[in-house]
Amino acid sequence: MVSIYTVSDKALMGKQINILSSYIAECFFKNNIKISKQCILSSVADFNTAINIDEDVKVYLFLVDKANLKLNEYICAKSNSVIIDNPYLKNAIYDYYRKLGQPVEKESENEWKVSSLARAIINSSGVTQGYLLNHNNIIYCVLPNLYEEARQMFDDVVLDFIVSNQKKKYKSYTFKTFGLTENVISTIISEEIKNKEKVTVNLFSKPYEVDIVIKSLIDNEDLDKIAQKILLKLDKYIYSVEDIPIEKVVYKLLKLNEIKVSFVEDITAGELCCKLNRQAKDAKNYIDNSLVVLNKQAKIKYLNLTEKDFDIDNGISPNVAYEMTAQMLKQTKSNVVVSAIGNIEENSSVPYGLCYIAVGDRREIHVYKNIFKGNLEDLIDSVTVASYFYLIKKLKKNDFHFEQTTV
Repeated sequence: MVSIYTVSDKALMGKQINILSSYIAECFFKNNIKISKQCILSSVADFNTAINIDEDVKVYLFLVDKANLKLNEYICAKSNSVIIDNPYLKNAIYDYYRKLGQPVEKESENEWKVSSLARAIINSSGVTQGYLLNHNNIIYCVLPNLYEEARQMFDDVVLDFIVSNQKKKYKSYTFKTFGLTENVISTIISEEIKNKEKVTVNLFSKPYEVDIVIKSLIDNEDLDKIAQKILLKLDKYIYSVEDIPIEKVVYKLLKLNEIKVSFVEDITAGELCCKLNRQAKDAKNYIDNSLVVLNKQAKIKYLNLTEKDFDIDNGISPNVAYEMTAQMLKQTKSNVVVSAIGNIEENSSVPYGLCYIAVGDRREIHVYKNIFKGNLEDLIDSVTVASYFYLIKKLKKNDFHFEQTTV
């Protein structure tokens, strides 16, 4: 079992969302490593009294805003070691400031003062560093409480280190879905969730997405059967059978089929092209064109639309989405085109969050209607994920239609 402690005054005061701790806990769960507790401590806490020692806990993971000497001293006391200047962490700090063209700040010297038994985990993207320590089969880990930086350190080093120290071997499947709520999925696969063959099925929800994680001991013969049943029941909603982001799935399908896609973006403002292009160095080879048209004038100029096209709902209509895709197919050599338009205005005759996503090739174009909720950032994320999902169904030749919402 693992105990996760966030040592952060900002998180303690509610000024910082603790998404890193949740991400790490989910990763452990998917590897069948149970979480004993998740809690937040002050940076000046008395760690001897604040941290509950449990004989079942084999991993203590700390997320810190910056180097905490009191915490490092506590870990030294538990591991019968002493504080030293770790040369690897020291070099990392000097390299970081050298890139900035600045002298090393005095406070940053604490970053390399860690246990003599510590194994350095280098953070090349920031000042706060990390380390691992294994003493008497108890693992202590310290990481920066910064999502992007710590996630890379955790994914690259920590998770494999901790998983490899687990005695029992587990096998798991992850099915990533779009378009169904957790409650609906629970109802559809209720028989599988309640199975008594020592196979666990758990659901992890994000807006409009649910990850289904199925796992058991590696020698359990029922695991494959249950996974197959779930796959058959939810096939049209599953966009990946790997634990990878949806944009990575799009990239792999485009590359596998040697297909080029073009995007016409309004509400997503370039996010569709940008996210896909970040998946690999050769991702650009599968993007034929990208056009961002944020207003009526741009749509008329570049896509041959007319003023009349905007008479209905200010141009937030299935007809405009269809024409944007059709015109892009005419103007490019793309195999498939995705266009996305939507309303982000609160005071409008058109519902806030209404969007139309058109996906098509030279045979047919489908337009999908959705209404998403949330702030502007949430809307862009939701439309981006939905657009990728419809594109995946197209690339798999498994065109998907939401009942009552396909125009």
